[in-house]
Amino acid sequence: MSITLSHQSALDVVRMLRTDGTSIQEMDYGRLAKPSSWVGKRLDGRSFASPRWRWPQPKAGRPLHVFVPEEAARMRGVHMRSHVSPPNLPPHSILWLDEFSSVVCPELLFVQMAQTFSLPMLVMLGHELCGHFSRCANNPCGGPVAEDIPAATSVERLSNYLGALGRARGLPHAKKALRYIGDHALSVPEAVLATIYALPASESGYGMGPVTLNERVVLGDASVHSGKTCRYPDIMFSFAPVGINYDGEGHLDLSEVQSLVTRALHASSNDRPELEAALRKKLVDIRAKVVDDNVRGRQLAARGRVVFPVTKEDVENGDCLDELTLQLLFCARTVFGADTSTYEKTLNDTLLKRDRDDLLDALTSRQRYGESSYGSM
Repeated sequence: MSITLSHQSALDVVRMLRTDGTSIQEMDYGRLAKPSSWVGKRLDGRSFASPRWRWPQPKAGRPLHVFVPEEAARMRGVHMRSHVSPPNLPPHSILWLDEFSSVVCPELLFVQMAQTFSLPMLVMLGHELCGHFSRCANNPCGGPVAEDIPAATSVERLSNYLGALGRARGLPHAKKALRYIGDHALSVPEAVLATIYALPASESGYGMGPVTLNERVVLGDASVHSGKTCRYPDIMFSFAPVGINYDGEGHLDLSEVQSLVTRALHASSNDRPELEAALRKKLVDIRAKVVDDNVRGRQLAARGRVVFPVTKEDVENGDCLDELTLQLLFCARTVFGADTSTYEKTLNDTLLKRDRDDLLDALTSRQRYGESSYGSM
């Protein structure tokens, strides 16, 4: 059997690989396959039931997308979708999976998904591919997110590939989205914030781009408290040395404190000392985190950067995020002399706010998967 996966099927595979710890940039290159079945069999939906096939299977509502070299090589099947390769495909456009299959590279995948994704969702995908997190293939919006993993590509690699591709469906849309994508997003919330801040008002964003993610700020001598010589603010803006750090729901791990307290209360006399010791250690860890957060803010301020903490509750409420953004702009204007009038005008426009709230709903997945007018993840 020989087949090259593309579009949504390729995105599923890339997410599967990244979640399992595979570095996409270290994968071997392959070739664009002309689809063929197992020896002596016709290639159809049943071909993928073999235990030798390790990748997504064609099914209702989730067809298998296959990349083919020519029109005559199109596959036929109820839950199969064939896509003909554009001419003069750049080198290294295909990655080897196993002896039976290959997949389009992340750069080509980005162009392919530009054919169906809205601009905001394509920017989110770009942050994912250029960042150090990956959504779950089976449940992109509600499933677990893998973090602290190698990036699948970079803004530079995407830019070079789009420039070499020539004519292809989705290419203009992909080039437009690339303006708002940055490298090094570490989590979904960071990508959400980078997306909505970078997108222009015409695309329901704040129009405050470009933004930089996790910029390295050298501190000099190591801190007495933290021992760190560098800090990495989640997002910094270009119009003034102001930025934000995201502190999520699990930032201080209070849920674990609650769990330990509950377990200690109901534990036997033999088990209680161990749980109480674990609780004391957890409280020490949380206090250390609080101290480190304060030290981080001081260190960045001492180097001329004002970084605002942003919470999960800010990101999940458009009014709260607007209020925080106005405070950030006030700081940029009064402390650093930046002209923030255009950004403030966008914030105070009632119609733009409504669109921005809808986009925030979509980006934070508060709408059910598949129901967002911005396209699926």
